[in-house]
Amino acid sequence: MNEDAGCADPRQVPDLRERRQRTLQRTAAFTDGAVAIALTLLALPLVNFADASTARQSVAELFAAHLGDILSFAVSFLVIALFWRTHRHLYEQLVDYDEPLVLLNTAWLMAVVFLPFPTARLFVETHLRTDSAVLYLSNMLLISLLALTQAWWVDRHPHLRAPKSQSSARTLAAPVALSVTFAAATLTALVSPTAGLLVLIGLPLAQAIAARLTRAPSTGDRE
Repeated sequence: MNEDAGCADPRQVPDLRERRQRTLQRTAAFTDGAVAIALTLLALPLVNFADASTARQSVAELFAAHLGDILSFAVSFLVIALFWRTHRHLYEQLVDYDEPLVLLNTAWLMAVVFLPFPTARLFVETHLRTDSAVLYLSNMLLISLLALTQAWWVDRHPHLRAPKSQSSARTLAAPVALSVTFAAATLTALVSPTAGLLVLIGLPLAQAIAARLTRAPSTGDRE
């Protein structure tokens, strides 16, 4: 046993707590920066369309020629924004962290930063391929599952959360809704890639249901 830990100067405890809180803040700031970079990378394929070869085209013609690409960008941008919103709500509840949570967050970031690649793959295709749609949707499914795993980990380790934070059901509602939607979209894309992408239209409904569950007071809150 480490006798030094039991004999630690009580004055060092607040200092350790402050250092850990600063590290938690740095982790959140690093995550926000990486997500912002991923959002920026989504727009780069669109920039390539505005070259000298399209100078004679009107803006309407340019948009019409690349409507699918613009829609892919918009959907990916909004989905990453939803992921970031869910991540922000989880980390607003934290007062501490542990190494497994940091590792899960790093894996989540890797999946988010990878998303511009399958999105760009959709940009360059003249005919939607099943494998490209499945890669795109399964990437989003992985992000949502990693977000769900982080929320589950925090729920299993309540010392990481503030004492008056949300109940577990309310914390898990948003990542569960996203995971179910993307799982349905990925499975549908195996049969029809277009139909799989259209399933994403259900994201606002899934988020609305999750938000309603989040706003609904739990039994513990009423007491």
